[in-house]
Amino acid sequence: MNWVATNIRFPEDQYQKLKYKAAKERRSIASVVREATAKVVKPDETKPELKLKAKKFMAELEKIAQGNAKYTKGFDSVKALREIRYSK
Repeated sequence: MNWVATNIRFPEDQYQKLKYKAAKERRSIASVVREATAKVVKPDETKPELKLKAKKFMAELEKIAQGNAKYTKGFDSVKALREIRYSK
């Protein structure tokens, strides 16, 4: 199985509840979140045609990204996001 890392934002109170549940069960927060999402999104229900559509979509997205790369040379997206996040 391939794993993907992602960032998820939770309201502080919800995060604290997740953290408490994970600690109480001696598990990671990631494990608690994976268990909860597995109840909603079941991997074995993924139809082969949807996987093919996803692969085609990702290939198209990669082409677009490569085309846009010439316009973003030297652009530091992380720096820009930090400036947006912390400017008030």
